[in-house]
Amino acid sequence: MQARVCHAEAPQPSQAAFDEPRFRRALGRFATGVVVISTGSGESLHAMTANAFMSGSLEPPLIVVSVGHRARMHERLMDSALFGVSVLSDAQEPHSRHFAGEAQSWLAPRFAAVEGLPDVVLLEHAAARFAARVVNRHPCGDHTLFVGEVLVFSLDEHAPLIFFGGRYGSVAGQGALQDLSPLAASSR
Repeated sequence: MQARVCHAEAPQPSQAAFDEPRFRRALGRFATGVVVISTGSGESLHAMTANAFMSGSLEPPLIVVSVGHRARMHERLMDSALFGVSVLSDAQEPHSRHFAGEAQSWLAPRFAAVEGLPDVVLLEHAAARFAARVVNRHPCGDHTLFVGEVLVFSLDEHAPLIFFGGRYGSVAGQGALQDLSPLAASSR
């Protein structure tokens, strides 16, 4: 059996400005989950939607979130020792929109306190939840990568909310991606 070799389109250097909208669309071809990052509690609670989240290490247990310098969350995480990450379930699309700046006036998000960690609250009914201690911050262009050591986590049996190509979806049945609705361009 002989393998067929396909060559990717070679990037062409040009004098033209970098095509940021096209680059954003290319990045949108990578399907991700959707999380709500939180820090503080009570009146000092701040939360934001993100899809730049990943596992960092199993030993020690580390997670990583990427937050833009212009986001209010960036300043909060620069000054915070703890943060939370709630992996949204497919029923929590309104939460994603709400914490992305598209207020859902009818929504009353419910956060649960984490015992022993007074400045971490996590969304109820999320597919997974992590409370972490910031152990490192790495500059990354116009973002900062915040590395957190997981102190506590929980897992529920909810299907995750998926984001792909500017639209929400969910995993249904045999792993098929079900389209839910587009995300407004202004909220990302």
